Amino acid sequence: MAAQKYILCNYNAPRNKLDDLLKLTPGRRAATVSPLLEEDWAAVSSMVERKNIGEIMDKLKAGGATDILIFEISNCRV
Repeated sequence: MAAQKYILCNYNAPRNKLDDLLKLTPGRRAATVSPLLEEDWAAVSSMVERKNIGEIMDKLKAGGATDILIFEISNCRV
């Protein structure tokens, strides 16, 4: 059921804008935030409701996120 309702959203974000961007992609429990080699940037991975993804992608881009990638979830256990 969750695989049909959610997609996986990955993006890179400047650390100084991360708090605002994470409000858009909080994830089911929490987003995964990983450091990048460039110290003032982070990589974010989060499950996002499929129905809102177009609007969320636009807001992420406007908020400073780059390299926004969306992946289908074929199966999951949450």
